[in-house]
Amino acid sequence: MINCGDCERALNPYLDRELSEEDLVQVREHLDACSGCLHRFAFEESLRRLVRVRCQEQAAPDSLRQRITVTFAIERTRTRTRKRSD
Repeated sequence: MINCGDCERALNPYLDRELSEEDLVQVREHLDACSGCLHRFAFEESLRRLVRVRCQEQAAPDSLRQRITVTFAIERTRTRTRKRSD
């Protein structure tokens, strides 16, 4: 069984469903046995739910969308350039 530190580090990947089946089981077992970690999990899960709902209610300003698009394009170009030079 994993300890509280391991569980805390695994919470975000757990919530994102990025863990292996074995790791998912270990985190779930720890949450079932540890009220402190379960409380932290419940907080993180409710915070994500709140952010998801709020983000659906309000659209980002066009200026922000444009800046993000440009930033992604620049980073994509940098990544491609780095890969070519490797």
